[in-house]
Amino acid sequence: MTELQKEREERKLTTLLYIGSVVVMLLLLYATYTNIKQYGESVRKVRAHNQALIELEGSLSSLRDAETGVRGYQLTNDTTFLQPYEQANRRLKDHLAHLRSGLNADDSLRLLELRERAMGIQGVWRSMVFNNGNTFVSRPSLAYDLREAKALMDTLRVVHEKLMADRIQEREKLLEEERSDGVDAPFMLVIYSLLTIVATSILFWRLARTLRRNEEVRLALRMKLKDLDREVSQRASLQMRLQKVLDVSPSSIMSFRAIRDESNSIIDFEWLSSNTKANSTVGRDDLVGKRLLEEMPENRASGLFDAYVEVVGNDIPFVKEFHYTGSGLDAWFRNHAVKLEDGFMVTFSDITDQKRAEQINMESDRLELTAQITRTVAHEVRNPLTNIHLAVEQVQDEVGDKKDLVDPYFAIIDRNLKRIGTLIKEMLESSRKRELKLIPCKMDDIVNNALKAVTDRLSLKGMMSVVDIAPQLPEVMADCELINLAIINIAVNAVEAMEQGKGKLEFSVTRQPDAVVMEIADNGKGIPPENLQRLFEPFYSGRPGGLGLGLTTSRSILHSHGVQLDVRSKLGTGTTFSLRFPERIFVPGT
Repeated sequence: MTELQKEREERKLTTLLYIGSVVVMLLLLYATYTNIKQYGESVRKVRAHNQALIELEGSLSSLRDAETGVRGYQLTNDTTFLQPYEQANRRLKDHLAHLRSGLNADDSLRLLELRERAMGIQGVWRSMVFNNGNTFVSRPSLAYDLREAKALMDTLRVVHEKLMADRIQEREKLLEEERSDGVDAPFMLVIYSLLTIVATSILFWRLARTLRRNEEVRLALRMKLKDLDREVSQRASLQMRLQKVLDVSPSSIMSFRAIRDESNSIIDFEWLSSNTKANSTVGRDDLVGKRLLEEMPENRASGLFDAYVEVVGNDIPFVKEFHYTGSGLDAWFRNHAVKLEDGFMVTFSDITDQKRAEQINMESDRLELTAQITRTVAHEVRNPLTNIHLAVEQVQDEVGDKKDLVDPYFAIIDRNLKRIGTLIKEMLESSRKRELKLIPCKMDDIVNNALKAVTDRLSLKGMMSVVDIAPQLPEVMADCELINLAIINIAVNAVEAMEQGKGKLEFSVTRQPDAVVMEIADNGKGIPPENLQRLFEPFYSGRPGGLGLGLTTSRSILHSHGVQLDVRSKLGTGTTFSLRFPERIFVPGT
């Protein structure tokens, strides 16, 4: 049984004990109240009987006093005896009135008989005394009246004794009940008090034990809280040190916890931490506490979210290089994710420059191979072409009178020989290794020189140009002549791709944190996606008569300067060439 279950059982038992004690004490209290009530009733009845006995005794005493007064007066004719007689009569009246309220039915009959006897005696006494003013006269039949009064008194004494005997007997019964109730009442009070003391003691003991346990629990909890505070402080300190270590790390590091639904399936991840490098890489420092798919929904479409779910579910590390676009990012990353409790930690690095360098190297290797082939073909073609030139000249000298007939054919041969020569020259020029003459070049001059080179073409075709150059751009170390050649080739291709009378050539130059970006855009027909990657291949041209070496040459020149050339296009809308001049070729101090 757990501590929580024990506490519940303890509370239940204490509640039942309290309720049972209250019920028993209420029952005892009711019994005690009833007993005390009965005892009080018995006491009241005993008191009533005692009072009746007193009144009976008083009435008899009053009759005796009245009789004594009458007899004294009769014997002495002294009116002084009449005063106690009158007082005894008044007392007798009061005693008889008091007796009426304290007797039962049978006693009332006897009391009625007693009153009649008393009234008869009083009548005899009144007949024995004649009051005329202040003179009292004795009647002649005094002896007879005395005998009658004595007989009445004897009868009254018998009734009185009977009433007294009945009252005494009834009082004894009531006294017995009183003694019984008098014993039961204190006994019930003692039992009630003892039970109250026992129940209170048990409840107090259990309450004291509960309080003691609570105190022990509080002390234990306080100690645990201190330990927890100490651990939290240590963890906070460790986390701060760890965060400092993470912040100085050259890699971007983030940690996440899984967010699950009712079926325990992962539906999202919440950011737990992000170091300074990671914040700088994604361009945000407010991601902690937010959800991955809400802030970067492209993680689901790119398959990264599913890969992270696989890491958490199967504890299999995820390592991959990928191109990420979305949420303001367009770069290559190397990603390494590992499980961390019910979540994961991911370390990623921006390898865009590395990928671009690799791409440039691959492009350079490909161009170098192409150049070798081109030089070989050019040299192999140039020698036979020279022999053809010599042979044609020899034939022209020997035709004699047929010169007019064969001159048109010689003109065709000469024109095509010159074209082949020009192609060979261009091939050799595109494959020639150039030694860069790096000097400071202004972005304004580079754009203006390229625009001047295509101004005539724009005017002839009824096209317009737009230039937007940000102020205070840094200068770049470059071979200005070659850079101009590369941008002119791109601008010429843009002009050739636009419709006459509707074309618009746009130059824009903007500053980014670590680069200057030049964009050359047209509103031409656009390039199909399947041809976009072939755009820089040697001898590929999208227009009739083109040799397909202009953009290849431009890319070769730009890559030799460390400038990244990208292109994006949309059919029916136009094409944009993007040139990224990196910070490392900036002129210091500009």
